[in-house]
Amino acid sequence: MKKIIFFIILSLANNAYCQITIMNTEAKKLQSDNFVYDSLRNMVPEKYEGEYTYHHLIGQTIMYCGEPYSLYRRKNYFKIGDYYRVDGILPDNTNKGLYHRLSLTNIKTGETGEEGGIFTKEYNFKWVVLGHYEKMKELYLNKEFIYVGTDDVFIDSYGKKADGLINLEYDTVSKNIPKESVWKCIDVQVKPRKKGDGMNLDKRSPIILIFDNPNYGKHYCYLESDQGTPYQTLLNKSLSYICGRFHLKSDYEQVILAERLAENKRKANLIRKYGTAIANLIIQGKVRIGMTKQMCLESWGKPDDINTTIGSYGTHEQWVYGNGYYLYFENGKLTNIQN
Repeated sequence: MKKIIFFIILSLANNAYCQITIMNTEAKKLQSDNFVYDSLRNMVPEKYEGEYTYHHLIGQTIMYCGEPYSLYRRKNYFKIGDYYRVDGILPDNTNKGLYHRLSLTNIKTGETGEEGGIFTKEYNFKWVVLGHYEKMKELYLNKEFIYVGTDDVFIDSYGKKADGLINLEYDTVSKNIPKESVWKCIDVQVKPRKKGDGMNLDKRSPIILIFDNPNYGKHYCYLESDQGTPYQTLLNKSLSYICGRFHLKSDYEQVILAERLAENKRKANLIRKYGTAIANLIIQGKVRIGMTKQMCLESWGKPDDINTTIGSYGTHEQWVYGNGYYLYFENGKLTNIQN
C-alpha cells in the first residue's frame, strides 16, 4: 500500500513539472526604437539621436496621395490610394543628395519601394499616416462646431488671411458666412493635389474636414495652414482653432459662459465703486472729463509713459498711450483728452 501511494505522489510531481514553460530568451526584439508616434501630427520629422528624422514612423501604415508637381521619376511607382508599411529608414546618400528615405512595402501587393528623391524631406502633403487620420476622425467626426471666422488667425505665407469655408459642390470659397453659426463635422477625407491647382508650394496635409449647416450646405477646410502646421491665432486664446475657423461648440459655450460671468462680476464691482454711468463708460473702454486716474486706469489700462510737473497750482500729469492718445490730469482729475 505504501508503494502505491509513493508512485501516485511521484506521478503527480512529474505532471506538475511538465506544466512549467521556459521562456525563449532568444526571441527577436520588437523594432520600436522606444519612439512613440504623435498621432496629432501627420508626416512631421521628430528628433532621433540628435537629428530630425522619420524613425518614429517605422511600423506605421501610410497612404500615398500623389505628388503632381515633382519632376523626379521614381524607380518604384506608388499608386494613389494604396497603403504602405514603413519598414525602415534608409541611410542618407550625401553624394547623390538623397535624404530622409523611407523603405516601404505595399500592403496589398507586397511590392517594396523607396520614398525619397533629391533633397526630399517634405512628405506631409503627399502621404497620410493612417493612425493620424483615425485620430482626426475620433476628435472631430459627428461633433458640432462654432464658426468664428479668421480675424484672429495669422496671415499665411502669401500675405493673406486664411480663406473662408470652401463649398463642397463648387469648390469655391463662400463669403459672408456669419460668425457663431453652428456646423457639424460629417466626414473626414483626404483631398489629393492636382496639377494646376496652385498648391505646389503648399505644405499642408491633404486631410480635410467636411462640415454641414442646414442654411449654407456642405463645406470643407484643411486642418493645417499652408505651412503644414496647425493654425496659430493672433490673440492668446484659451480655445484652439480647428481648421483656423472653428471652435468645438461645447468648449466655446463653456468659455463664453465663463467670460460673461467674469464680465458681470466686473460690472457689478465697478457699479459699486463708481456708479452705473461711470461703470458703463469703463466697460465700453471710454473716458470723459472729470474722471479720476483710477477710473481711467480701469478703462484704458496703464499708459506707456507718464510726464509729471509739480507747481504752485498743484500736480500736472500727462499720460501717453501708444495709439497716439494723451490724457491730462490736474490734481488727479482728467481735464483734457488729446489725440
